[in-house]
Amino acid sequence: MPSTLNTPSNSSKRDASAYRPRPQISLGFMMLLMLIFALISAGILYASRVDAVQEEINLLVEGTSTGSGASKSGRLPHLVFIMFTFTSPLLLAGALSSGLTVLRWLKR
Repeated sequence: MPSTLNTPSNSSKRDASAYRPRPQISLGFMMLLMLIFALISAGILYASRVDAVQEEINLLVEGTSTGSGASKSGRLPHLVFIMFTFTSPLLLAGALSSGLTVLRWLKR
């Protein structure tokens, strides 16, 4: 009775599955991730300078409130930051899609 465990076809299948290529990230995808993280970092830096956000962070971390961020003038930058946070992914996707469409059209 012949053994099927050591046939060349079985060993080559095991070798092929053992040496799968590692997943790679393309340069374009890596640059897109860097752009997204740069925009997120810029938003966090902007938020850290807004009085209303600083007050909320102090309230969360320390449990104390200074009461200075409750004015209407301090809320406008806070609202701008919130709107930027909600709309920036959509705007970024639209800008990148438009840019890629223009590049493909120019390569024709």
